[in-house]
Amino acid sequence: MAKWALVRVDNRMIHGQVAAGWIGKSNAENIVVIDTETAHNELMMDILSLAVPFGIDFSILTEEEGIAKYQEEGFGLRGTMLVFKDILTAYNCIKAGFDIESLQIGGTGARPGAVSIEGTITVTEEEVHLLDELCTDGVHVYLQQTTQSRQTNWTDAKKKLK
Repeated sequence: MAKWALVRVDNRMIHGQVAAGWIGKSNAENIVVIDTETAHNELMMDILSLAVPFGIDFSILTEEEGIAKYQEEGFGLRGTMLVFKDILTAYNCIKAGFDIESLQIGGTGARPGAVSIEGTITVTEEEVHLLDELCTDGVHVYLQQTTQSRQTNWTDAKKKLK
């Protein structure tokens, strides 16, 4: 239904590190960002589109639109980089039927109630439970901020919270 090049949570969505690093490393030909707030903000959509390299298809969808599109037609057979702004949206889409084997957690940023687990990756208590559930469901969840940084499996990273 979809050929995932990379599935990532990144609160900045598309930025220099994603454009310069992850797109090339993953061989993505298509980028889909799913974030309802951003999909309703024309200025943010324009700004994010400027970071996308020439020749890469790009779209920003609300959570509802993303789920409907995936259920109707998937995102095609080309390598798609799927980016969620937050863990909850990724969780909701996976629970709605997105066939995702691996979920990369990039920067999630400082937020009320969130604690740092690794660099700019922070999680709330609710997000810990959501990621645990995804792991129980068979999704490989790991932390990796940049293409140069190491991967840390969620189960190992979570130990830092205790």
